[in-house]
Amino acid sequence: MTQIRNRPAAPSVAPARTQAPAAQPARANQVTEASRADVLNRAELARTRATMAPVQATPGSWRGGANTEVGRAIQTMRQRLSDVNITIKGDTPQSLFDRAILDNKHVTNEQILAMSRVTLDQLATDPKTRAKVLERVPNARELPVHHFTVAMLSAVTGIDRAALSEACPDLGLTGAPNTPLLYAAKTERMQRSTALHDFTDYMRGAGVKGMNKAVWGVENRILSAAVSALGGGRY
Repeated sequence: MTQIRNRPAAPSVAPARTQAPAAQPARANQVTEASRADVLNRAELARTRATMAPVQATPGSWRGGANTEVGRAIQTMRQRLSDVNITIKGDTPQSLFDRAILDNKHVTNEQILAMSRVTLDQLATDPKTRAKVLERVPNARELPVHHFTVAMLSAVTGIDRAALSEACPDLGLTGAPNTPLLYAAKTERMQRSTALHDFTDYMRGAGVKGMNKAVWGVENRILSAAVSALGGGRY
């Protein structure tokens, strides 16, 4: 009898398993979060910068750094004006000095240094003229424009304000003591103009040449006063 042998069964093949994709590494998540935070920080920084007021240069800083002779002189002058709160026509003595003198391209560094060396004797009005001033304007030393003008000259020269006021009671008065025209101006525009012209003309009288021309365009005392009164100037 022929025997039929069962053939060995073929080995079963297990179906291939589909592997799930590996999970993103934690480090990748951290990088993504860091990048997102960096973008947000940059956007916030840009918004902050857009709303910030532009940083303005210190008046006169273009003339020389803090370690130069003129830079040190300017710093000292501005510090002496920092406590003066008188305002005339929107200007304090410091803001008018900054704009008309320090940032005026027609005023030279040599003139600024020369002004810093002016003495009280070079500025003082003679005793007879002082008496004439006080006879015509008895409260001359009490006027805000007088204190305004004294503050500017004191800051530049280092002369004591009280001593300067005593020696020059006509500072801040419109006109000249030895002429029929001498009075306390009523309008703030004229007061501010007078204060600045007194500053430049007194410096001219003390030997700092070219100060009237630098600010008013002409050096002559009378002509520069006329330019000042008409609202002119190079500042």
